[in-house]
Amino acid sequence: MRSRVLRTARTAGALVAVALLAGCVRMPTSGPVVESEVTTGADDVPGISFDPRPPQDGDPAADIVAGFFEAMKATPVRMTVARQFLSREAAERWTPEQQILTYGELGVASVGTSVRVPLSEVNTYDARGAWQRTDAGARLSLRLVQEDGEWRIDDLPDALIVPDSWFDDWYERAALYYFDPTAEVLVPEPVFVPRGDQYASSLVRGLLTPRDEDSRDVTRSFFPPGTTPGLLPIESGIARVALSGDPDAVDEETAQRMLAQLVWTLGQEPRISAVELSIGERTFNGPGGLAPVNLGFGAAYDPNGDRASTDLFALDQDSVVAGRVDDLRPTAGPFGEPVYGLRSIGVNLPGTRVAAVSDAGSELLLAPTDATTGEVTTPVVGAVDLARPHWDHRDRVWVLDRGAGRARVVQVADGTAEERVVPGLTGRRLTELIVSRDGSRLVAVVRGRSADRVVSVRVRHDVAGAVLGFTRPRTLSLPAEGTARIRDVAWRSPTTVSVLSDINDEFSQVRTISVDGAPGGISTGGTTSLRGRVRTLVSTPADGEVYALAGREVTSLTRPERPVPDLPRGLTSLTYVG
Repeated sequence: MRSRVLRTARTAGALVAVALLAGCVRMPTSGPVVESEVTTGADDVPGISFDPRPPQDGDPAADIVAGFFEAMKATPVRMTVARQFLSREAAERWTPEQQILTYGELGVASVGTSVRVPLSEVNTYDARGAWQRTDAGARLSLRLVQEDGEWRIDDLPDALIVPDSWFDDWYERAALYYFDPTAEVLVPEPVFVPRGDQYASSLVRGLLTPRDEDSRDVTRSFFPPGTTPGLLPIESGIARVALSGDPDAVDEETAQRMLAQLVWTLGQEPRISAVELSIGERTFNGPGGLAPVNLGFGAAYDPNGDRASTDLFALDQDSVVAGRVDDLRPTAGPFGEPVYGLRSIGVNLPGTRVAAVSDAGSELLLAPTDATTGEVTTPVVGAVDLARPHWDHRDRVWVLDRGAGRARVVQVADGTAEERVVPGLTGRRLTELIVSRDGSRLVAVVRGRSADRVVSVRVRHDVAGAVLGFTRPRTLSLPAEGTARIRDVAWRSPTTVSVLSDINDEFSQVRTISVDGAPGGISTGGTTSLRGRVRTLVSTPADGEVYALAGREVTSLTRPERPVPDLPRGLTSLTYVG
């Protein structure tokens, strides 16, 4: 987590300044495994309540501006005092819920009837709390008037404007769950929400807030437009979600999808063990006519659910083996025999089919892991340099042809290969490409002249699941240290990836980052320093061990105190399914 020291200075009647100095948490550079994590939790609310000072009679304009910025830091998060610094008309129309602006420094501004306040290191979050972008600087425009003989702010942006250190302390990462366009699986969207008693209600408001244009054909919500939430009491572990609207306009299928979105989203609140949904005076039941429904509701929509194998797979002297890291045995399918000359593999989620790259990197071969279910096919031939293939929940293979510095993204569906033109990726120099199990995200490593980047792209689908296109690529936030060359990238959770890079000749670094590109620390995974030149990550977005491989040496990143035996000689391409 970022740490900064807040400095505030005022000049009498003419100047106002608030500066925020930044300091970085640096990686350790010694020891076998050192992990730093950000601690979060809905009940882990920092500090104590802060009740800011309201405006005082006769305050000069400078104090009104400074007091307004201070009042937006009220905790728990509330704008009651901040509105007192506004004119009566501005207080009524100001809607800070529309967006959040965080800043590193609040600069010096001359105070008159028109005020321009410079901000540095500005991050913008939308009404749901989803990160949008980072700007090096911005200028806020405020206009002051005299009302009843007192200075008040009459014109201002519709935004909560706070230091990023305050935001780090009082907001935490969470996810809103939507459906994919086919309504077959749930897709998480990272957001930031206030901690404490506002956590659950903020999640529900986020679900009901209209999504941005980039979400078109990527996710789908079953909440009718214009639906608004009422109070959200949590009693004996039950969250009772009461929504506005006409209950007769909601059919049973829509209600079940709404319940699934609510259960998966509110299940992140530790105090909640069940959810009840009502619209108007009607309560919607789950399976068997039960209300409320427990947190297991909607499990069929989980792309990481029971159908996904938890086995590890690998190549052992050119044969595909499966099992635990200390007990890998040959599979029964065609690739169980060392006759095909393979260099890397990817396995579908049930663990029933293998996509394998030939030694030369020019062919992609498909075969079952069971000897009775099919033969070897070769949907991709004539490639230049195929990377390790990956599968999504629709049993599609995504594989990168590095193409000697001009990348091609190839998708194999139902045995047929098709090149997909992905803006920002196709034709670039890529080293890795992975796909989320829900099929909604591609994450790639883009090789630069002096440093590499990790970028994320959303996949657009129609209601039948066919790919329509892609969003613009978004560069993911990485620390300044140890990022010159990225060795590997792997899923750590449905909304985070772990990135392996070199710190120097003696140490490697694994940093877990969010797929939305938002800055700041991640609670699960954190940052790990490893002695030696680690080359590969073996990870899964579902619960499971995460390994770092340096030749035959294996280190567990989830349980560093647990010794892991070295891999047998000749064992390569160790991977989970997906």
